[in-house]
Amino acid sequence: MARVLALAAMGLAVAACGESEPPPSPEHMKLAKLCVDGGGDQAHCECQATKVDELLAAGEINPRIQKALILSAQGKEDEADRIMLSLPYNERFEHPSLVAARQLECETAN
Repeated sequence: MARVLALAAMGLAVAACGESEPPPSPEHMKLAKLCVDGGGDQAHCECQATKVDELLAAGEINPRIQKALILSAQGKEDEADRIMLSLPYNERFEHPSLVAARQLECETAN
């Protein structure tokens, strides 16, 4: 299940009101590095990471999804799968789907 999760990466954004967003979290930065190290385009990786952050900030996904993404990107599939299987049943399917759908928006942005 974790194997199908898209990789995410870091990004800095400017809020609509012109104020800077807080710096990305360590987890966000780790996803960015893993994405770029895996051959991803920096802008695309930044977009994907931002989508994960937006979902987390809105409370739409379980924070453990981000940890599973990191572990999967590190090649630790068994650990990522254990996290996914520990989620409530509906979150196992809904949350990765939300991430994938939001990250697909990055495909048309580039």
